[in-house]
Amino acid sequence: MQYNSRTVCFILGVFFTIIITYYFSNTIKRLRNPIESFICEKKNRFFIPTAPLSNDSFDVYRKENLEAYCSIIPIPKTTWQKPQRYAESDVAFVIFTASKFFHNRATAMRDTWLSRISNYYYLSATPYPYLPVTVVPGAGEDKLSNMKKLFYGLQMIYKQQMTMPIEKRQKWFYIIGCDTFILPHHLLKRLEKYDYTQPYLIGGHSGHHGCLGKSRSQIEVEFPSGGAGFFFSMKLLENMQPYLTDYVENIWPNNSEISDVALACLAKELGVSLTKEIAFWAHPPAKVLRGNGHKVFHEHSEPNGFHYIKPDEMYALDEFYVNQHMDRLINDKNWEEFIEYTRRFVSSHYVLLRKKRKECTLPPIGDEVKLPKN
Repeated sequence: MQYNSRTVCFILGVFFTIIITYYFSNTIKRLRNPIESFICEKKNRFFIPTAPLSNDSFDVYRKENLEAYCSIIPIPKTTWQKPQRYAESDVAFVIFTASKFFHNRATAMRDTWLSRISNYYYLSATPYPYLPVTVVPGAGEDKLSNMKKLFYGLQMIYKQQMTMPIEKRQKWFYIIGCDTFILPHHLLKRLEKYDYTQPYLIGGHSGHHGCLGKSRSQIEVEFPSGGAGFFFSMKLLENMQPYLTDYVENIWPNNSEISDVALACLAKELGVSLTKEIAFWAHPPAKVLRGNGHKVFHEHSEPNGFHYIKPDEMYALDEFYVNQHMDRLINDKNWEEFIEYTRRFVSSHYVLLRKKRKECTLPPIGDEVKLPKN
């Protein structure tokens, strides 16, 4: 079958028109909604200096630390939905810590995600001027101290809340340890359907345990892990208030450290059982992926947080997720929230610098000083 030149030209013209239309339509889509990750995909992020880069420079740190998360954690790039019912200031974070963690875990938490949180309490038996520690007198600093820190600490927090105007009180309280990394903007979404004026105990990573103490050996509860963290409402705190002292002093065995179980048992006695929600992870991202598999881990693209996070990883996760959230706001062209988020980040950064300036003493200068390795 033969074609004349006019037919060939027509066919080629149609072919190239289709190719060009496809190319430009996809280019326009990319320009309108540039799908990329600043950490994982974007190239030429900053000018490359001529001087050698230190190990702390962004590009070196990104290659050696941050890019590992690109193949591990979920990476949503668009369609961010802001929590509707509650704001960050509606939640107070209640954090177990101890004096041996002040210079590592507690400080790493304070310097990262917690620096952008309005209300939080560090519960410890030891005062420290560089952390806002709520001192629980006589609690001790070992694992057995958890019961006293939590139960006495909640009493202290409740009394402090009652001194505030009702519109300034927190609606929810979140219990965690100082080695837990939290994504508050994700976490708030778990509360969308719950009324803080009702008694709620809300968590995700849970276990079952018998209640301890007098006449309670036959009661078993599903308890939320204090490592991954859990919520309780202001109403539940109010209902617990009359029983906290008696529970820790006269009912729960004084040789037991499982304060999360004890709190669930007290809640059960008050008629409140655990309400389960999604994406409470009890381990670092890499271990969550190994233990749960890609499908389960990535089923929910907005995790609430991760437990057993060492200080170095606390900084890395925070940097990764800050950039991920900015990616989504930019790709959605959600400029109002993007400006609000970046302004808050910049302000918290300078608050942190002022704190660091007061608490840090530089080593003396001289040949005898050995600089720490990067």
